[in-house]
Amino acid sequence: MTIRDATVADCFAIAQLTTELGYPAAEDAILARLTRILGRVDQLVLVAIVQGQIAGWLQAYTTEVLESGFRAEITGLVVCKDRRRCGIGRALIQRAEQWALTQGAESVTVRSNTQRIESHSFYSALGFTAVKTQTVYRKLLKS
Repeated sequence: MTIRDATVADCFAIAQLTTELGYPAAEDAILARLTRILGRVDQLVLVAIVQGQIAGWLQAYTTEVLESGFRAEITGLVVCKDRRRCGIGRALIQRAEQWALTQGAESVTVRSNTQRIESHSFYSALGFTAVKTQTVYRKLLKS
């Protein structure tokens, strides 16, 4: 397995994995997002390569939060269904934690949908502690 920074050439595989997780994503939308994200020092996008194929990806960013300080937050982590429980997610998280330390982050945060039961034990096994339950609200903006 190899973990590397994502490139725009990875947009098709990232879109496929994102869709597999239940968030349908068109390749052109992922390409546009990657184009905006890549190269920013406050953003990290990694891919895991297994046998020449992208088997997972992770996105994280850093932010300064008034009540909790400077932190990194993992906003997305997807591993191909056929490759789960093989250490890919763990390797992606470890690489993100290393990056967070180089950025000066005091902690790493990740949010996990309450319906994704298997991910809760995964994050706990990696040393993450559940700190709260919340409801997420979204409002679409019209341009």
